[in-house]
Amino acid sequence: MINKLLKTGKRRWLVIFPLIGFLILMILVKSKPDPKLKSDLESAPLVKVEKAKLRKLQMTIEGYGRAQSKESWQAVAEVSGRVIFRHPNLEKGSMLPAGTIALKIDPVDYQLKLAQAKSDLNSAIADADRIALKKNKQTLSLALERNRLNILEKEYKRKKGLLDKGSISHSSVDKEQSNVYVQQEKVLDLETNIKLIPNDIDVAQARIQVNQSRLEEAERKLAKTSIVIPFDARITQVNAVLEQVINQQSVLLKANHIGAMEINAQFAITDMKQFIRQTVDKPLSQGNEFPNIKRLNLQAGINLYSGDENLKWSGSVTRVSDSIDPQGNTIGLIVEMENDWKNFDPINNTPVMNDMFLEVKVMSRAKEILSVPTKAIHGNSVYIVKDNLLRMKPVSILFESGRYTAIKNRAEGSISENDLVITTDLLPAIDYMKVRTKMVHEKEEKSK
Repeated sequence: MINKLLKTGKRRWLVIFPLIGFLILMILVKSKPDPKLKSDLESAPLVKVEKAKLRKLQMTIEGYGRAQSKESWQAVAEVSGRVIFRHPNLEKGSMLPAGTIALKIDPVDYQLKLAQAKSDLNSAIADADRIALKKNKQTLSLALERNRLNILEKEYKRKKGLLDKGSISHSSVDKEQSNVYVQQEKVLDLETNIKLIPNDIDVAQARIQVNQSRLEEAERKLAKTSIVIPFDARITQVNAVLEQVINQQSVLLKANHIGAMEINAQFAITDMKQFIRQTVDKPLSQGNEFPNIKRLNLQAGINLYSGDENLKWSGSVTRVSDSIDPQGNTIGLIVEMENDWKNFDPINNTPVMNDMFLEVKVMSRAKEILSVPTKAIHGNSVYIVKDNLLRMKPVSILFESGRYTAIKNRAEGSISENDLVITTDLLPAIDYMKVRTKMVHEKEEKSK
């Protein structure tokens, strides 16, 4: 009986204990405080933002071209003869200063021609002087003969009066009349000669001019026996050697100016159109002048990439090429720069050489324009933040300049000045999604 009661009590406890445990668990769950729920904003992604604002930007376009000397010169023989002198440094690749005598041609024949021309000129001048003296002499003689004629005419009149009175004979009067006729003939001859003298003077002056021209021609030919370098030059070709007899029109040597260089850099036409829109804000011509791109004062950076080295120079745009490439994709700008050979340094101041293939970056003048950080651009749109919501805005891109991109601020539905632009890459980026923002200042971004 007792055993039976014990077994019954055990069964009851087996039922009561789980019920007590369940009750205790329910009490603990009910008494535990509710967990705190995070708001949607606190769980939103954190993004960096910068303001879209007006910044002074320069548009840059990139082109490529080969360098060539701005001035080239070839010495063509204008006289013939034997080469009697050649400068010791006249070799291909050497540099010679302006005024250097590079070659001399035997001048003896031309010195003789010069001496003959001088002699002929002096003879013509002497003839002109004799004619002038003759004119003076005959003018004086004419005055004297006219006075003599006046005297004879008076004597003839006096004797004719005496004849009327019967004081002298007819023969005496006839003789005096004859003397008057002879004297009149002398006066007439002198007057005729004096009238012809101007023609003689003209002929003499013409002879002087002809001989003066011959003298100048002889002097020019004598001067052309010396071949003089016209500017600071690098020799590129030499065809003359000592004792060689050369003919007229022979090319003796070729040289390039070592200072000014030009690069005909080719730029994409689409880039050039956009560049012109951003750059040209004033007429390129004045009055009746032709357009001149030099008025824009466009500066250019010139680069040569050689292995790990990047050599840099600066220049300016002087002209536009006269044609586009055959495919119609590029147009050329002529960029000019100066080589500083006086401070030549093969490491730190390397000069530009002929046929170097160079990159040319032409920069417009800086002007204020609406811009955003370039990394904020996603195709043709940017993400801005307004009321903690991400908004996608279409943009019309004008050009890139460093870490910023210029935007056409009048595009419909686009961004405006002071909009907060997201610079963080978001994946995914959904219109109207909530975001948290962290303002980044330009100075902080530049310092990174």
